[in-house]
Amino acid sequence: MIFSVLNADQMLYADDYRSYERSFSLLTQVVGRSGRGAEKGMAVIQTYTPDNLIIAMAAKQDYGAFYNAEINMRRAMLYPPFADICLVGFVGENQTLTLKAANAFLQTFTEAARKDYAQLPIRVLGPSPALVVKVSNKYRYKLIIKCRNNRAFRRLLAGVLMQFGGIREFAKVTAYADMNALVC
Repeated sequence: MIFSVLNADQMLYADDYRSYERSFSLLTQVVGRSGRGAEKGMAVIQTYTPDNLIIAMAAKQDYGAFYNAEINMRRAMLYPPFADICLVGFVGENQTLTLKAANAFLQTFTEAARKDYAQLPIRVLGPSPALVVKVSNKYRYKLIIKCRNNRAFRRLLAGVLMQFGGIREFAKVTAYADMNALVC
């Protein structure tokens, strides 16, 4: 049997730290199903980056090498299981106001973290546009916070969200937090 994966690059470069894991999983499934038992098979993987390490490991079904590469990358980048990821999202009808709210939240969060929670290991990325920046005529921005999901972090986040909710200027911007969100 012949199985094909078209445009494998699209999976590899998604806006999610798990994109390599998902790509490897799908590609090894295709390679594994192409030949069963004594029956020979072939898997065709269409890609613009044939030298990509993930594709090469999947083609060889080298689970050990993939695990080692992935766990080392996650350790270096502070991704799970070495940290939790909190997505703080901002949604509003006015793009400028929504981005301003995200920046104000970042400033308030940073100040509170430095002042009262200096012991917490925190890395903040953003604000940046969401993967789909406009939905139902509302603009979306996000902050990514790499942290430890413990009581102190939740207290910090809740305090800043409460403070943010009281800022009249941003009454038309919704802010929400999603711990270990499926899509970053």
